[in-house]
Parts: sequence; C-alpha cells; structure tokens
Amino acid sequence: MSGAPAPGEWPYPAIDPEKNQILCFFGRKGSGKSAAAREHFRHWPGTDRLIIDVNGDADPGDDLDVIQLSGPLVQLPPRRDPKVPDLFRWIADPKAPSFHEDIDKAIGAALFPRERKVLIWIDEAGEAFPANRTGPNARLLLHQSRHFKASALLCGPRPKGLDPLAYAQADRVVMFDVPSPLDRQRLAETIGISAAKLSTEMDTTKRRGPHWSTMYHSEEHRLYRIPPFELT
Repeated sequence: MSGAPAPGEWPYPAIDPEKNQILCFFGRKGSGKSAAAREHFRHWPGTDRLIIDVNGDADPGDDLDVIQLSGPLVQLPPRRDPKVPDLFRWIADPKAPSFHEDIDKAIGAALFPRERKVLIWIDEAGEAFPANRTGPNARLLLHQSRHFKASALLCGPRPKGLDPLAYAQADRVVMFDVPSPLDRQRLAETIGISAAKLSTEMDTTKRRGPHWSTMYHSEEHRLYRIPPFELT
C-alpha cells in the first residue's frame, strides 16, 4: 500500500491493520481515489472483507476469490475455513424502493456480530452516508467503529452531500483532485487545518502530476503529500 516517493516527498505511512479505522478518499472522477481504495482493500490482511457495491463497478480484481452475495444482506455468511478470512461482494439494487435502507442493513452486517473483524469498501459513500439522512447502522459505524471490529474505506467525488462525521471521524483523509473552494473549506474546517494551508498544499500536490494526493493523518494531525499508489 505504498507508492515509490520522489526525492524529498513523503512516503505513505504504514497502516496497522490491527486497529479499527476509517479512511476517506475524495477526488473527481479519474483522479485516483477509487484505485487507491481498491489497493487498500486488496492488501488489507487478516480480516474478512466486504464490498458494499452501490453502482456495481467496485471490482477488487479477478485474482481474488470473491464470494458474491445476493438479496438483502443482514448477516455475513460464516467463513468457509475458520482460519482463513473471506472476501464478499454485495451489489445494491438501485431500482429497489428500499435502496438506501438495504445499504444501511449491509453496513449492519459488517458490524454484527461485534467480535467478527470486517473491512468495508464503499465506493459511493454519499449513498451510504448522506448528510442529514444517515441510517442507524451507518451512524453507528461512524460514531462507534472503535467499539466494534469494523474498518471502512469510503470514497466520494466531493464532501458535499456526505455526512461530515464520515471525514471528521476518519483516521486518514486522502484528497486527490478536489477543485471546489467550498469543498476544500469543508474539509479544512472539519479536520482542523487552516483552509489557506490546505488549499496551498493541495495545489502544490496537483502540480506534481496525475494521481498524487494530499493526506491528512488525524493521529499525527499532519499533512502528507503522497505519490501515486502502485496498482496491482
């Protein structure tokens, strides 16, 4: 989960997969956010993994043994081998009247039972964590993920329309090309970085080239400039 840093740039800090955590990825289409989340998902060790696929295009790769789940998801199946983590993919039905409720129930399937360790990847986080309309399980994940064993990779083109708690609670906020000044202001105010400083750093990052990102590390309260992630 690291790109080769250019001289003088900051290497991507190692992730401790034993810690429950939330990572948010923002950027417009083609900027690299989904590819970065995919790489994290592919290589996250020692845990069951669940794709909550809102649009049907969150593909982790043909080389992985993916268990496709159908119908409403309220509980993950037991492991095929108790000692080997499984990888599940559930695709939401956008035509279903219960579309958003179904997504929230799928999040609940990753939270319960509490003792089961699960990593969630949601590539369209705005559908799962809409501002002022976040469902009970999604809200529980944001408020209390550390009291469960759930981690989450959340992607979106911009923070607008997304429950601000998603990135306020994030351990890492990875920002690719986010051109809107209002979006930058939202991010800066929420993570506690000067808006001018964040905007300057993001502009500097963008000049490095495609797929570079600026990352906020909440534990260190520090910004990192991240080279393009190596794709596998």
